[in-house]
Amino acid sequence: MRRKLLLTLSLCSELLLMCCLPTSAVAQDKARPVTSTISLQTGQGAVRDTYLTPLLYGGRSTAVNYERWQMMSNLKWNTQQMTELSFLNADSNDAISSTWAGRLRYHFAAHKVWRIEHGNGMRWFVPNTVCVGPYLATEMGFNYNLKLANANNPATARLAEQAGLSVMANWKYSIRKQPCEVMLHVKAPMMGVAFVPEYGASYYETFYLDNTENTVHFTSLHNQQDLDIRLTTDIPLSVIRFLRRLDMTMRLGLSYHIETMDINNIVTRMNSAHFVIGWTYHYLPLSSRRKVNSIIKEPVYAY
Repeated sequence: MRRKLLLTLSLCSELLLMCCLPTSAVAQDKARPVTSTISLQTGQGAVRDTYLTPLLYGGRSTAVNYERWQMMSNLKWNTQQMTELSFLNADSNDAISSTWAGRLRYHFAAHKVWRIEHGNGMRWFVPNTVCVGPYLATEMGFNYNLKLANANNPATARLAEQAGLSVMANWKYSIRKQPCEVMLHVKAPMMGVAFVPEYGASYYETFYLDNTENTVHFTSLHNQQDLDIRLTTDIPLSVIRFLRRLDMTMRLGLSYHIETMDINNIVTRMNSAHFVIGWTYHYLPLSSRRKVNSIIKEPVYAY
């Protein structure tokens, strides 16, 4: 009798656990999966800053990028953080003078996530995931003209805060039964503030003499246009037979960024086209990994 009672209680408890314990999706909900990418970008770029010279400079551009996506607790929103350090070494068309330009950018975005179900016949036209949301960004940097190194104004500073719209679409496919994905990410600022000195005014006057009038400006589409486009694909190294033991994913792709600003009769323009190569990691936060490792058997994604 006691054995039957224990067996009945055991069956009831198992049924209760099956009904109450989270499924893999709910487990990911509590775990808030993370996708992180570290990438190196190299390509060509161009810069023009009429505060220094009206000439257009072009040359080699490189950048290092760190990107982190994390799903929020309800699996309907995610967050994205991105930090990028870029450097441009450019020459004028006549190769007489050179310019260095550097940028440090950070942005934080919150996206609403839509997952789309469709048949195999539409998989290359309709994305599996669409993320749309606002973002806030901070950018600082410099332009330094080597020909003007001994002049009063050989360099300019770049400092801006931006708020805009971020859109991401994701397509999933497979190579040798290994899950891969394609991502298209586009973002553009809608408004912000920027530091721009008066045309012809020196930084000695601006900072040492505290002549900061008309140096901080509201920016929007009428005086600043900025567009960042990234098209990448993530391919796990396990598609190569002798690398299947390596739990790593390679990112390959292209990126294009153009920014133009026209304030105080100073036109600043910088663009770059890069080839992207990096490493992507899909993982669960350490705090909740122990709780869900026995439930989740498939890769977790933060979008």
